[in-house]
Amino acid sequence: MTINNNIQRAMWVHQNRDTQGDMDCVKSIIPKQYDFYFKIFLPIIFENEETGQSRNVTYEQLAALGKTPFADFFCQHSISTLISPYIISSAVEDYKMLAKLISILGVETPVIFHGVGEENVPEQFAKLWITEGKMEELLDLVSALNSNTKLELVHFPNYIFPLDKSWCLGNLIPKAGLFLLGCDATVAEELHNQNAIEAVELSAEARYFEFPVPT
Repeated sequence: MTINNNIQRAMWVHQNRDTQGDMDCVKSIIPKQYDFYFKIFLPIIFENEETGQSRNVTYEQLAALGKTPFADFFCQHSISTLISPYIISSAVEDYKMLAKLISILGVETPVIFHGVGEENVPEQFAKLWITEGKMEELLDLVSALNSNTKLELVHFPNYIFPLDKSWCLGNLIPKAGLFLLGCDATVAEELHNQNAIEAVELSAEARYFEFPVPT
């Protein structure tokens, strides 16, 4: 997999998303051209400090635990008092979820992986980058992106899409704990008919994220 900085093949994403809108709206991240939109959460683990036991929980369950409505914009910042030290992430669980997502989107699907550059990543990913491969290569790419981190996955490609642009997976908010997906009816049905991934259907106009309140 060759990483390069000529992102011309990914420019259609930036040209068709709402770059003038707020970053917490779906259409500001994913182009407004799909029939279905989903928010896909990364797995989370709830630790009980009293018993020392831990268990996987969904964000919907977390909302109920925090007595907070499970709104479109619900995320880890919606109940910040529960996030630390009770809620943790796990690279193992993240890789399991990504493997399931790969199976839904097509293991052999030729795709473009694109990033806008981040800090604390290998040099080749520090600036705008792009590469082409198969969807199954996502796990290796995520591993490479997180080679400077240890226990959790915090870096992912900002965008992934197939050559026919029939779906688009992405997020531009670092450490958000979620992705957005624009897709067709076939992928939407697969997401609806599984329970290994927590996915919530939204509209392109929806506010999908809640930024933390400044302290």
